[in-house]
Amino acid sequence: MWLSLQAAHQRLADLTHHTAVPAYLDHVNRYTFAAASHVLIGDTAVPGYKYRQQWRFLDRDIQKAGKRLAGLAIDPGDLVDAGLEAGEPHTWRSRVWQWISQATYESELPQMQGPGVLSKDFAGQQLPEAFTRRTIASTRPLPLMVWSGKEWLVPRAYAAVLDRAEEVEAGLAAQDDVCSGCGTPAGREQWRSSSASGFVVLCPSCAAQASRPYTGHLRGRQYTKGFARRSPAEVFLCRMCPEPRRALYWDHCHSHGLFRGPLCVKCNNSEGAHGFIDRPGGVEHLLQCTDCRAQRTLPLQHHADIVRRLAVFEPHAACTHELSWRWFYAEDDGSVVARFRCYQHQPELAWSVTVPSDGVKLLVRRFIDEAIGSGP
Repeated sequence: MWLSLQAAHQRLADLTHHTAVPAYLDHVNRYTFAAASHVLIGDTAVPGYKYRQQWRFLDRDIQKAGKRLAGLAIDPGDLVDAGLEAGEPHTWRSRVWQWISQATYESELPQMQGPGVLSKDFAGQQLPEAFTRRTIASTRPLPLMVWSGKEWLVPRAYAAVLDRAEEVEAGLAAQDDVCSGCGTPAGREQWRSSSASGFVVLCPSCAAQASRPYTGHLRGRQYTKGFARRSPAEVFLCRMCPEPRRALYWDHCHSHGLFRGPLCVKCNNSEGAHGFIDRPGGVEHLLQCTDCRAQRTLPLQHHADIVRRLAVFEPHAACTHELSWRWFYAEDDGSVVARFRCYQHQPELAWSVTVPSDGVKLLVRRFIDEAIGSGP
């Protein structure tokens, strides 16, 4: 039986809430699987599946992992030195060290600079909730830890679970980082691409063989969800990625409803964010909308970046320094507000300038004219 992410979290919580080490999946979301095809519950890897465009778990997998964790003989009183260290990255010990360091700093508790900085028997559970809820292998280590006066202690059997979880994680990561087409070790995150059935790892060579370049045959056509379902974008390569990478979405202009072209998940998500026009090929992609091109316009979310690129602002009368900070954002009426701040002033100097919508339109037209190399 399929379980939604929320249902899987509840199932796991029900299976383990009475144990020494409760487990949780409330940290899992659809972005979790962009990095790995599984999640760890204790030292058990549980695969995620993409079913009907939603990430899910199998109930039997959750029950198996939950029962295994619940059955471990973990004595909260059998404590050992956790061996926390700041050095080696990506280990559970270094992550917990960073959390405790940050938690003691933000809560104004004595920081971990040596023995005696915290009172003996200070419990990890006393740290701020924002930190005690953090998970490793779907468990929360901080509530299980206690300060001896010299080092942080953790249940011996629980430390062994986290050590085994790291070994399992390392082995699965090696499998996840191999091209599914030719077996070449990936070593690069961008080889991992989303598909309708989950994430796949394809090297540029195999991606180029599995999908073909988009030649613009839909330029000027109206986007419809029905067409996108009948003609999946996966048969094409992302038209933004510098190396061949399988597309997943048909990107379209939300102002005019016209096709732009196929994009991978990362490029499709970045189109709605600041800075897209700064990406190589970003402006060219936006102008695949023939109405944007003809009308010399772009969707509103890109106007602030255009003003940032082209507008010239007079310096503040009281400021002769180089600006420390500036931010631009588009208002619903089409104007763009430019906010400036100089930290070298005491008190700090902050001011804003509004570029009216008519001025923004002129800048957008000029920007597009320069981009396509034609006159007005």
